[in-house]
Amino acid sequence: MNFFRFSCFLVLAFLIFLISPIKSDSANKFPSKPIKVIVALGAGGSSDLNARAIASVAYTYLGQPMIVQLMPGGGGKIGMNALLRSKKDGHTLMLASVNHLTVAPHVRKMGYDPLKDFEFIFLFTKADYMMAALSSQPWKGFGQFVSYAKKNPEKISYGSSGIYGMGHLMILKIMADKGIKLKHVPFKGGGPAYRAGLGGHIDTFGALPATGGTVGRYKRGQIQILGVAAKKRNKLFPKVPTFRENNVDFVIASKRMMIAPKGVPKENINFLVTAFKKLVKDKTYIKLLKKMGEKPTPLWGDSLVKSVGEDYSAYGKIFETIGAKK
Repeated sequence: MNFFRFSCFLVLAFLIFLISPIKSDSANKFPSKPIKVIVALGAGGSSDLNARAIASVAYTYLGQPMIVQLMPGGGGKIGMNALLRSKKDGHTLMLASVNHLTVAPHVRKMGYDPLKDFEFIFLFTKADYMMAALSSQPWKGFGQFVSYAKKNPEKISYGSSGIYGMGHLMILKIMADKGIKLKHVPFKGGGPAYRAGLGGHIDTFGALPATGGTVGRYKRGQIQILGVAAKKRNKLFPKVPTFRENNVDFVIASKRMMIAPKGVPKENINFLVTAFKKLVKDKTYIKLLKKMGEKPTPLWGDSLVKSVGEDYSAYGKIFETIGAKK
């Protein structure tokens, strides 16, 4: 009897020995569950559309689905701080915006340090920021717009993606350099501001090629592009001058990069980078971007960290020139 019990004990111990490593490997595997991607802006904007384009093909390269969760509000504070509070294992990420990383922190208390509290994983796309309006407005082009604004101070409204986001910074710089006054109307993201502009509820608004079918609306004559915040003219809108051509020294691009809270294991970050490098070559993903008038502009590692730091410094200097303080 004792021998039988001893034999059972040996068999049980052996089985536990065999099973334990399997459980351990499964627990350590990354990703072990769906990855949540926070977007701290409203529905229908370029960040939302880009996040969903990534998520549509992510399973092939991650082995787990990617779920997009919109968290607009607070000028990005709600979504960014939700990311900071998340478990630091790489299962919660954010497709971050220039607004929340390199612009707003200069003049708003956001509750985080943009350069120290996050892991910068991968830049997917970037696009020139623009200023748009309906073609039915009484002015055509940037020159007439400025002349009208000077004669009608604070009569022209401008809708942005939020207070002290890149759209707000753009309009502050335009007002400073051209000596005009506009009425700022903040929204919970570029998408809602864009739709308000199309509906005639605001006079001017920020735009990106990926937002609301900008390219098609421009070609059909529904909207006019007043200026492009780039160093050189955008190939999609070759007839539209840059702001610098109109003596507004302002350059800014909307960049969509995947970030995580500081402290995610290095091996998990490396896994994500490797997967994303393959994802941006996916034919379906590239087709989706092309429909939005964009293309992949991948960047990662030290080069991405350096790029974020340079942007942060550049936009800080712009705030200094217009006298905006935190």
